[in-house]
Amino acid sequence: MISNDRTVVLKYFVQQYFDNDVKQVAEITGYKESQIKNWLEGKTQPQKATLKYIIHCATAPEFYIINEFFPFDNSKALQTQIKELLGNRYKYAGIYAFYDAFGNLLYVGKASTDLLTEIQDALKRTIPVEKLPNFKNIGEKDRPQIRAELVKYISAYYVGETEFSDYPKHVESLILRISKPLFNKIKGSLLHHAPKPEE
Repeated sequence: MISNDRTVVLKYFVQQYFDNDVKQVAEITGYKESQIKNWLEGKTQPQKATLKYIIHCATAPEFYIINEFFPFDNSKALQTQIKELLGNRYKYAGIYAFYDAFGNLLYVGKASTDLLTEIQDALKRTIPVEKLPNFKNIGEKDRPQIRAELVKYISAYYVGETEFSDYPKHVESLILRISKPLFNKIKGSLLHHAPKPEE
């Protein structure tokens, strides 16, 4: 049996970040379960580059498509549609986007913990008149009042979580700086350096 620091480090990351689930480690990293078990049992040792890659997989936020351009119908039940949009990822942290009937980006938002609640709330928010240039000459009664009335498509993305940074916020800020959607007030601010953990 081989005993070394790499095996100890690997055991720690598998326990802390993968719930001791070797199958999960294999699915995320691409290594075979038997190979990972041999490393954990000390029969062989992982290379330094292999260990660094596994640590990266454990700690670096990932970016996954949940659903893109999901058709939204304001006349139907709002929560039912959002649950269909998100599937079993409704409690995830993430980024979402609203589009009009022509596919124009209207709004980008982020959810730190719960996409379902955040998307629901964002759809119900009122639209200031100044954000509706094409409706300025239309009476208030006939003008769209809430975002849901103009949204025809919704996209949602899981952008991962990290202990030292609000990763969804940074992704949202980057998108806002680039795209400047009609309904967003803040155009995105980015940090120059990642915050350091307290000593």
